[in-house]
Parts: sequence; structure tokens; C-alpha cells
Amino acid sequence: MNYVPQLKYASQEQIEQLHGYGVEILKRFGMRVEDPEIRKMLCENGCTEKGDRVYFCDDLIEKTIKNQKKQVVMTSTTGSKVEMEIGKTFSHSTGGAPWIADLKSGKRRNGQLTDLIDTIRVMNQCPELDLPCALVYPSEVPSAISQLKQTATMFEYSKKPIYGPGISLASNAKYIVELFKLYGGSDLEQNPIGMVGISPESPLFLPKEITNTMAHIIKAGIPTSVLAAPMGGLTSPLTIAGTVAQSHAEILAFAAVAYLMNPNCVLFYGSRTFFANMKNGQSILGLPETGISSALAVQLATYCGFMTDVYGLSCTSCSMDEQAGYEKMINAFLPAIAGATLVTGFGSTASVMCCSLSQLVLDNEILAMIRKAKRGFEFDEDILGFEALDYVVNDHETFLEQEHTIEYLQKNEIFVPSIGFDSVWADWIKCGETPLNERAADRALELIEKDELVPQDAAITAEVEKILAAAEKELL
Repeated sequence: MNYVPQLKYASQEQIEQLHGYGVEILKRFGMRVEDPEIRKMLCENGCTEKGDRVYFCDDLIEKTIKNQKKQVVMTSTTGSKVEMEIGKTFSHSTGGAPWIADLKSGKRRNGQLTDLIDTIRVMNQCPELDLPCALVYPSEVPSAISQLKQTATMFEYSKKPIYGPGISLASNAKYIVELFKLYGGSDLEQNPIGMVGISPESPLFLPKEITNTMAHIIKAGIPTSVLAAPMGGLTSPLTIAGTVAQSHAEILAFAAVAYLMNPNCVLFYGSRTFFANMKNGQSILGLPETGISSALAVQLATYCGFMTDVYGLSCTSCSMDEQAGYEKMINAFLPAIAGATLVTGFGSTASVMCCSLSQLVLDNEILAMIRKAKRGFEFDEDILGFEALDYVVNDHETFLEQEHTIEYLQKNEIFVPSIGFDSVWADWIKCGETPLNERAADRALELIEKDELVPQDAAITAEVEKILAAAEKELL
């Protein structure tokens, strides 16, 4: 059997201990729950309340953990499938970056709806990207309906299952559910066409707006990532372990509420552990603590039976430079090799505040290399090339002539980059010594041209327009 390498930052005993601390946080400090109806529901299931804080019980937490789904198959509107399960690593782009780097000048500017469409079309052609998200925030769309418009645009242009925007507005959530049902049918639990993210607030707070959002999404059965996002030293303890433990508590509390709303809804353990530049209090995502805490969270989540969704291909660098490359590699490699189900950050720079079509191309290459590193090994005489070795040793041939060499080249034994340079200096001169970021920009334009637009059914377009019109009438 093929052995897949796996990183472990903590022993099994330490992970059990860390889980215990996360549960202890919910029992000792509780979760502030703003909606009295949600507090009542929790207390009817063994929890206790004091004011607006709910103190969780072991029984509900244990039931919640035992109920978690360990795999899910998502199918796009065009029929492509992504079969996710614990231990296998997939990817999705970041979502909602306010800025995009212009392909020609490299300067940042506000994102537009046309940029969102272009990013989707490039993501359609990135084989290492499994779930595209609305990468850039369209600045001309009113914020009151932006999450809804992003979702509608994703469904219209994406050829892969979508990762919808992080939803923070219940007013958008109910219309987003309508879009999911329009494209995916009424039974979204059995036939998921994508997923969304919803965030509790740190430290230890479930606002009414969020539980109202959950009520729409979770009851509809749309797979949901629990995006707990504590920031070490600001909204959680400064230590990696302290931040991961608090994030664990927040995810367990959210998952318990979701379990009581709809036990059939698929949840992802969406740990979003942030750490700041403590000189200015700004969150930065290129720190190695991002990858380390994500890897530790993956271990903890896997122990509890959750599929995971963590950073990721993230960086602090504000340009597509060497810093972006090494930050993205370490912060994606660590959680991926720890067994993350989903890694995010694909396409982003500047702590996910900016995105780039070129960066999508570069991140596709980074993730391809990480997936190669995760392939692992099995050993037998054929793989070791004993027959080829016999010919070479006894007949004075070379390995270049052997069928074994051709066979394993066809099996991708040797990594072939899609954008990186892979020859010698003389060839580098012949190809014009073109910088990587320029080659990536050219490739991004090629991918947009390669992406064949599929006309949307007129009846669906009409229904989408009705949903958007109703939302605009209510919310604008």
C-alpha cells in the first residue's frame, strides 16, 4: 500500500489534551450567544446559561463530534465532481479581496465585476484549483447585495463546484439559498453543488446576525465551513496553542448549534488562525505561524473527525516576488502534509487583501509541487527498475533507452512545471530571459482565451434576475 507522508506537530496524547482544553473553554468561559431562542435551544440540550453566555455540556459536544461527515462529493452545474475526504488535500481560492493587481502595470486597483468574471475563467483552467471562490470584491456592486451578486456570478461562469462567499448577512443568505436551489435542485444535502463559509466572532461570540445566517444556510443543507478567525495577541491568546484552542472551542460551539439546526448538513473545520505584526497590530498572513497553527488545527480536527479548511497559500508580500513564493510555500505545505482537506489563499497577496490573475497561475504551480510531495511511495521490483537495471548492467545500455523510463515519465514520476523554467542557462538566454511574473501574466491571458463561455439557459437567467430584483427591492 502506498504510504502517504504526514506531518505531526503534536503527539496523539497532546492532541487529546488540546481537545480537552478546547472543551474546557466552552464549559468554563462559555460562548456569548446573542439570540435568546438559540440559547433556549442549547439549554434544552443540556447546556446552561448565565445572562447571554451559554456554558456547553460534554454530551452535546460529543454528539456533535460523532455526527461529523468525513467525506462529501460536490458536483458543478457542468457535471465536474470533487470528491473530498479526510486525508486528501484539495484547494480553493481566497474570497473577497478588495483589490486586484493590474496585469499590465502590476499596480493595485479596486476590483470590478469584470475582474471577478476574468478570475473565474482563469480558475476554470487551473487544474490544481478545485473550488473557485469569488476572488475579488466587485466594488461597483452595493455592499448590501454583494455576497448575493458574487454567488450568482460564480454559478454563471464557474465550471467547477463553487465555494461561495463568506456569508455574514442573513438578508443575503436567504437569497443565496434560492440560488443554490435554482442551480442544484431542492435536495442540496444529497446533491451539493458547492459550499459557503460562515464565521463566528472572536473571542467566543455568536451574534444574532450569524445564527440567523446559519438558520438559512444550515437548514438548507448547504455544506458550510466554520470560519473561526481569532487573532493571536488581539482576539485570542498570543501563543499558537492558545489561539488554536480558542478557535477549536468556537468551531465546536458553532458546530453544536448547526447540529441542532440540521444534523445532516456537512461542516468543515475552517480554522482561520491569524497572527499580527505586534509593532502595529495589523494582521499579516505570511508569518510561519500561519502554516504551523493550520497544521496543528488539522491534527486536532482530524482527531475529532472533521474535514478541514485552513490557510494556505497566503503571504504578507504585496507583490509577486520571492517573498510571496517562500511564504506561500511554507504556509500551504505544512497543513497539506498534515492532511488538510482544503487549503485556501490561492490567488491572493497582501494578507488576502489583494489578488491577481498572474498569482493564480503561480499558485497553481506551487500546489502542484505540494501534491507531488504528498504522493508518497510504495516499493517493488518494478518501481525500483530491476529489469531495466539488468539490461543496463549486462548489455551496456543506458536507462534512457529502457521502457521503464518511458513508462514512469508517463506516470509523472518527474515533475514538469507548467510555468517555471526547467532547463539550462543557455536555454534561458534563448527564451529571452523573461521574468516569471511576465510569463504568468501572459499565461493568465491565454487561459481566459482558452476558457470557452457556456451560454446560460435563458430560463435560469430569468430566475436569477428575479432573485436579484427581489433582493434589491428589499435591501437597497
